[in-house]
Amino acid sequence: MIWKKNIYDTLVTCATVCDEYATECSRRSDMEEMYRCIFLSLDCADICRQMAMLYVRGSENTRLLAKTCMEICQKTAEECELMANERGCQIAAICRQCIRTCMSISELSQKPEPETALSRTLFDALGRQEMLYN
Repeated sequence: MIWKKNIYDTLVTCATVCDEYATECSRRSDMEEMYRCIFLSLDCADICRQMAMLYVRGSENTRLLAKTCMEICQKTAEECELMANERGCQIAAICRQCIRTCMSISELSQKPEPETALSRTLFDALGRQEMLYN
């Protein structure tokens, strides 16, 4: 799979912004009322960061994680909107953009890419390296 920078950027942006929001919320005086929002934001940041890594790596598990990422981003967006403040709405918008990005990843063609001379060479080298270390 050839990865697109805008997809990666969206995932990383969502992860970064959700981390920041969780930190902001944890410093508020009414932090106890925001536990769910804090934990969902942290979950969202973690899953988006992992999703970005799998996507760039071209992992066969990217599509599986995309579905989970969409669900967590949706929960986070809904919870942030309940905060009824401008920052919460910004986070929700970024999460919704990430949902659209994950949808595009999960809809990508699932046929395997043809094997190239470089990929054959790489796998041959990996096979030999494994033999050396075992």
